[in-house]
Amino acid sequence: MLDEVVQAESARRRAEELLSEGIPLGLTVATAAAYVQQCQDVLDEIESHDLPPVEIKLRAAQIIVPSALRSAQCDLDSAAAAAVELQQRATRLGDPVARAYALAAWGMTRPGPEYTARRVEAANEILDIATRYDDTALVPVGYALLLTGLLEQGEIRSLDTELLERRAAAAARQDRPQENPAAWFRCLRLILDGDAEGAEQQAKALFDQSPQSGSVAGALYTTQVGMIRWMQGRIDGAEEGFLRSRREYPEQLLWPASLAWLWLLQGRRTSGETLLKSLPPLDEIPRDRYWLSTMTVLAEIARISGTRENALHLRGLLLPYSAHLVPVGIGVSFWGTAARTLGLLEEQLGMLEEARTHLELAIEMSARIGALAWHAEAQIELAEFGIRHDLADIPSYELLSEARTTSEARGFAALAQRAMHRPRIRVLGGFEVVSLCGRRAEWTSRKARELLKMLVAAHGVATSREVFMDVLWPGESPASLGNRFSVAVNVIRRALDPQRLRSTQHHVVTEGDAVRLAVDHLDIDLERFLALARRPDGASRRAATKLYRGAAFSEEPYTDWAVEVRDHAEHLHRRLIESMDS
Repeated sequence: MLDEVVQAESARRRAEELLSEGIPLGLTVATAAAYVQQCQDVLDEIESHDLPPVEIKLRAAQIIVPSALRSAQCDLDSAAAAAVELQQRATRLGDPVARAYALAAWGMTRPGPEYTARRVEAANEILDIATRYDDTALVPVGYALLLTGLLEQGEIRSLDTELLERRAAAAARQDRPQENPAAWFRCLRLILDGDAEGAEQQAKALFDQSPQSGSVAGALYTTQVGMIRWMQGRIDGAEEGFLRSRREYPEQLLWPASLAWLWLLQGRRTSGETLLKSLPPLDEIPRDRYWLSTMTVLAEIARISGTRENALHLRGLLLPYSAHLVPVGIGVSFWGTAARTLGLLEEQLGMLEEARTHLELAIEMSARIGALAWHAEAQIELAEFGIRHDLADIPSYELLSEARTTSEARGFAALAQRAMHRPRIRVLGGFEVVSLCGRRAEWTSRKARELLKMLVAAHGVATSREVFMDVLWPGESPASLGNRFSVAVNVIRRALDPQRLRSTQHHVVTEGDAVRLAVDHLDIDLERFLALARRPDGASRRAATKLYRGAAFSEEPYTDWAVEVRDHAEHLHRRLIESMDS
């Protein structure tokens, strides 16, 4: 009898010790297997004794098993089934704390975005019970569920007003704040406000308090620093971070997808596409807490690589969640709006009306949550969309101006560069140049004006300066024209960028004896018309027809270089009209 009492007391102590560590929120495959076995050993020992007083603690211990299973992504279905069984047992007990643990199990085993609203409801109930019964082990998991859910819904303001004054303030005073998502929310708020320096200091302080590497704090620090670096326009360390996360969390498909995306952006196409082939088919990717962010990255990849069929499939998967923000992990960092990615993907697919709707939604959502960097990015995306498709009802240059002002004020260097007005060159129906500063160019040199037209007609192809000299100064020796030609080039550069905001070679590139326009850095109506006219979808062709305001270089009726370009554009325009009439 004494031995049984001793064994029962030993089982109770082991359960208490296990539970005192709290519910794990981030386990790797390697640590999950050992942790599951440890939990199961404790459960077996408890259940071998008649210990009614530890019934509620038994439920608390059981939550760790599905949590570990889910974290490792090795058997999500079994984890969900265990959570259902736990809910049933908690109902029979009729105890609020048991119900809270059962709700936590349910929420953690259903991380997909289709359960977002229900997870938020469950999280609020969990935190209310944790407060009433002073159960600190429930607080981190409650906040993990709540932050992720509110972030997906774009309800960050409600977290500001309803939580930081009450529960979060109390949670931040608990032991091990670095393991509590509520404490990390302060970093997220600084990030949303565009305070990169303050956010990094806060994240570093929490990370330094972490008792061990590889903890939840390490994962949170990595993702938040990634957001901060993006805001600063820096990508240093991105590849190393993705590689490290891929090694430490091989079951999380977000990291190889992100690595493939980075490599494709860097032009390492073979490496990126090989890594993509190692991923399972889209419909087999686990709907875990990384599912939405993984699909968003794969959709970004589909814009630059892959088949139309794959892009359409990704659009279909993301479309139900177009009004969601995209959380990473347990919800204290995120990668912007699903709407932005959908809009850019739909543009690639030729779905221009749908693309515009989603790009406008991205602006509205990022403004509502006060995410300054993401709002500026969304404004730039919609502005560039409007310019590409000549949509006069989109105030593109006003959007760019506002995004640039915000970005310069908050130190978003890369976004500030993107938000600069691209100089506009019009040659369809009349010649006009609007500078980088938004002012109409005033020409002091007729030769420079004519040279710019010829450079536009060359479509960005590097051409020998002697070809241009022969047209501008017929009969004169090229050897004596070098200085005059250089002056003409400089006049063009001043017309495009009077305040010297860009590098000398940014708009007009000189390469040895050749010169060309950097057409990607300019808004040239002829180039946009040709690109739209070549697309097969009706929306692009209608936009091309609208953009064609008249013949190209109409004020140059007889020059050979203008006639060829003008005839080609007119031919394309006639074909567009005929196809629309048929």
